[in-house]
Amino acid sequence: MDMPPARPDWKTPTIREIAALAGVGPATVDRVLNNREGVRTKTRQRVLGALEKLRQEAGSAEGKTELRLFCDSGEGFNAAMRRAVEEVNRRLPGIVLHDHYERTSQTDPMVLAREITEHGLEAKGAVVIAREHPAINRAIRRLEAAGVPVVCLTTDLPSSRRSAYVGNDQYAAGSVAGLLIGNALEKCEGRRILFVMSEPFRCQQEREMGFRRTLRNDFPYLRIEERVIVDDDPGNAHAQFSQYIEANGPPAAIYNVAGANRGLARALKDIGRAEETVFVGHELTPHSRLLLEEKVMDYVISHDFAAEVAMAARWIREWHQGLRSDPPHTPILVHTRYNCGF
Repeated sequence: MDMPPARPDWKTPTIREIAALAGVGPATVDRVLNNREGVRTKTRQRVLGALEKLRQEAGSAEGKTELRLFCDSGEGFNAAMRRAVEEVNRRLPGIVLHDHYERTSQTDPMVLAREITEHGLEAKGAVVIAREHPAINRAIRRLEAAGVPVVCLTTDLPSSRRSAYVGNDQYAAGSVAGLLIGNALEKCEGRRILFVMSEPFRCQQEREMGFRRTLRNDFPYLRIEERVIVDDDPGNAHAQFSQYIEANGPPAAIYNVAGANRGLARALKDIGRAEETVFVGHELTPHSRLLLEEKVMDYVISHDFAAEVAMAARWIREWHQGLRSDPPHTPILVHTRYNCGF
């Protein structure tokens, strides 16, 4: 592997430095560096990625770019994003991401807006995942006015005048969901589909539009029920869906554009309909992966969390270098129980 010319003060990363960055013990690093057995493939890749990052940073004259990530979502998505940030910090040279999380069901958007304003101004750039709210838009505009670029991740906030959006084409993702459900249901009148959403996240609104477009064009005999509104909390999702079932009976299919898939799954299990109801949701997490393996969920539409965080970080670094462009949409991933491993 070709390496950049070393600076006069360049030093080989120590085992302890590699271990600290990779989040493993020194003995594990020693086994990897000496190509010994007894180390899992993912752990080996993590150690080698940390080594490569430290080598590149040691051979570069540029300083580190300190960024902030602010995330407002459910417990499962926040945990997945936390793992993605850890991976990017281990592997991407010259980037240090500091992350902050709020749970949608437990916080006021004003809290996140203050966090963005207070800590975003201290960074070289910010990555934001948040619902649409005037206070959050105002906080992002303040960062932009101060020369701090902001990238919206997964869900866009165009009214905030952010610098860029990184993520799926959510309209297309909703269209994919419509196709999956339409193909899975029998072709007959009166088949009911329950639509589940939560707070005003733009990605959820765009998914709904794409979903409805596909059903209207390709499956006009299917009927979408009124929305069930949850707040990305499994307990609340279970209660809301259970009430719906008691009043209306189980639907033929569920499309959840929000979080808390396991709350909906528990309600289906309560009535013994876990495998009969077609269930499509978003975001591959340990919880949704288990639901796929248990045959409760049929499809999970997702994206590569770490790749998107890395793309956003690189975009901000290039912005400071004078390179400005619109990031392309990231690939839409469809997971079943046969391809849901991490």
